[in-house]
Amino acid sequence: MQERSTGRLPEPPWPTPAYAWYVVTILFVASIVSFLDRQIIAIMVSDIKADLGLNDFEIGLLQGPPFGIFYALMSVPIALAADQLNRRNIIAIGVTFWSMATAACGLAGNFAHLFMARISVGVGEATLGPSAYSIISDYFPKNKLAMAMSVFTMGNLTGIGLALVLGASLLELIGTAGDTSLPLVGALRPWQFAFVCVGLPGLLLTLLILTIREPYRRGRNRSLEAAGGAAQMAEFFRHLRAHGRTFSHVLAAFTIMVLVAYANFGWVVQHLVREFGTTQIHAGYWYGVVVLIFGTSGTFFGGWFAGHLARKGHADAMLRASLICTAPLGPVAAVTFLWSPTLEWALVLLGPCQFMGAVPAGLAGASMLAITPNQMRAKIGALYVFLSSVVGISLGSTLVGLLTTYVFENEKMLGEALAVINCIGIPLGVILLITGLRAYRGSLARVEEETAA
Repeated sequence: MQERSTGRLPEPPWPTPAYAWYVVTILFVASIVSFLDRQIIAIMVSDIKADLGLNDFEIGLLQGPPFGIFYALMSVPIALAADQLNRRNIIAIGVTFWSMATAACGLAGNFAHLFMARISVGVGEATLGPSAYSIISDYFPKNKLAMAMSVFTMGNLTGIGLALVLGASLLELIGTAGDTSLPLVGALRPWQFAFVCVGLPGLLLTLLILTIREPYRRGRNRSLEAAGGAAQMAEFFRHLRAHGRTFSHVLAAFTIMVLVAYANFGWVVQHLVREFGTTQIHAGYWYGVVVLIFGTSGTFFGGWFAGHLARKGHADAMLRASLICTAPLGPVAAVTFLWSPTLEWALVLLGPCQFMGAVPAGLAGASMLAITPNQMRAKIGALYVFLSSVVGISLGSTLVGLLTTYVFENEKMLGEALAVINCIGIPLGVILLITGLRAYRGSLARVEEETAA
């Protein structure tokens, strides 16, 4: 019997679990390095403000828009390339570029120079997300995808935690020696030299990336395989329209949660400094420890919990796990930022905040990959990256600075600003997930039917 031209292409066996997890481990390391490079600035806020003469709003701009907007813009053409070209090589080029750009942040002598360097970091890091999502989906079947994606995404929280812990330790070490003089560059302030120290070793990661084999693309459709780029984009938009209610709820919910997360990552250290009178090195170190322990465990738990719910028969397990675990986050965050009596209590309460907020990190991408054909997976990853970057990364830190500088007009009211963001954003995200559950289950069923056809 002749095979239908619209059916799935014959596929080889899945790679061995050991090699599949090796690939995830390398991508996990890449995720750590990317978040280390993008978030190291959070531990240097006080020093950068003092040396460059900036206010909270300008610091918020440096943490958010230059990185987030260009990270989002570049993710679109990169996703188009990743759905057609060698994804491993795309990531390797990106790692090299963002590592050099991070080191270039250390050469900045004013707001404009640092702004441009942050743009370059965003451009380089845009290669990782869509390409890694697509690669992982070709190494793991759907029933194991949530855990694989959660482990990969654990690198995000691990990188942020290491950015704070290593950044604090590095600043303390470098700060005791004062300015550092480099050949052809001249004298660098401690925060500038820290950027160089963090950025350049990332070039070694390129060699690790090149040990990954480009996987066979699974779940391909013959009609899409034969279609040109314009036809594939048209089919992608048709897919989005066909599952419009699902994607609108899921993308909006997780984008809002990213906004809240980046507001916290960008400003919690300074909140602890201003509220409790500690140093940014001390606050950064201990908040980094909290992120490392509770952020990574929350992401891992999210993958396990989603798998548990799936085994119980919940087709919407990834969304259900996200909303169950994040529902209590708003009230806990309010207590943390408004009523913590001491630094120690604030750090204790930040633990459950970080744990609950990390649960959706790996489930967001996996939930969308589950309802997307192979040739569209990097594109849907790019769409999520675009929205979460433009809205989440760009606005998260910026809104906090906007509130303290122009609304409260008091830079010591960081706790109030963070509470506002958390107590509005998290409930809104949970409501969107609840109202999107039925549509998501319907999309899963329809995609399974189309794939089997």
